[in-house]
Amino acid sequence: MIHRNRILAAAVLLSLPLGALAEEPRAPALGDDTRTWLEYQESGRGAEGEARPMPGEVADKVYQRYLNSFDNKIPERFERENFVSSGSGGS
Repeated sequence: MIHRNRILAAAVLLSLPLGALAEEPRAPALGDDTRTWLEYQESGRGAEGEARPMPGEVADKVYQRYLNSFDNKIPERFERENFVSSGSGGS
């Protein structure tokens, strides 16, 4: 029985690729993730399909809101108490 186990163990070891026993897993090098993302972006694999335009009514409302944003002047400075409502937990 011991002889059979040794033969089985030897067969398993011989079936492994050369260097598989001594080789340790490689840690990712600095910048590997960044290079992977840049390659993915460059290839276009993650690109969305056809662009969907905004419906006319929504586009009109968005543009009107943009135009209305110019009606209010930007104050010279903001006072802190203007942003804190009574009863809030801010200090």
